[in-house]
Amino acid sequence: MPPFKSLKKPPLSKEVEEQLRKSINAGIYKPGDKLPSERELVDQFQVSRVTVRDALKNLQILGLISVKRGVHAGAYVSEPNPQPITQSIDNLVQMGKLNFAHLIEIRLYIEPEVARSVALHCTSEDVDKLKELLDTAESYLKTSRKKARLTNVRFHSEVAKIAHNALIVFLSESITQVYSTMLIEMTYTKLDKKGIAKLIAEHRTILDAIADHDPGAAFERTKRHLIKTYRMYSRIIPDSYDRDVHRRIKYFAEL
Repeated sequence: MPPFKSLKKPPLSKEVEEQLRKSINAGIYKPGDKLPSERELVDQFQVSRVTVRDALKNLQILGLISVKRGVHAGAYVSEPNPQPITQSIDNLVQMGKLNFAHLIEIRLYIEPEVARSVALHCTSEDVDKLKELLDTAESYLKTSRKKARLTNVRFHSEVAKIAHNALIVFLSESITQVYSTMLIEMTYTKLDKKGIAKLIAEHRTILDAIADHDPGAAFERTKRHLIKTYRMYSRIIPDSYDRDVHRRIKYFAEL
């Protein structure tokens, strides 16, 4: 008979973390609420201060709480946010498992369909907000190419918000943040005002289709824009070429 390993209880910090997480998910502690102090948690759970700190640190990594210092020091429940997803995607980039082509590929699978849906359901207020964003990006061209690009690249994540699906929004914001940070650093001196203005203009054509409530045009224009963006950056950053991704994007372009 093979020997069995002895069973061990999970670390106490995990049990503390789990109970706090359940309290947050159940709404006992809502976004903006302050959790009990470390000393109070130590007394309630009957564990060490180190155990409580480990639990709070894990909750912070998960994006469930933020820890403040100073006059209002303590752990506060956070609004749900995409930061944990963003960090995971960025880790993959830093480890060399993702590059800009992979990010454009996943955007191709998501953003044209989101644009199609938004074109059917958007309001005039939604359209006005998107127009204001692009106007702001264009105005930055006079003073800061970086600000113009950072503002313009938010277009797709702002479109995603109109879908009113938290998962779509979180994915779009996370991908956009990693994508924009990576590309702006890599191509800061390689994309002039004319090139940035062209990207803004392509977003305006997508916005026109959304404003006209034309789902087919919104889908196609978003798809074409992403493929053109992929081709442009492939020329600027040839070292990021990936044969398999290139083949899949080329197939997508031919559909």
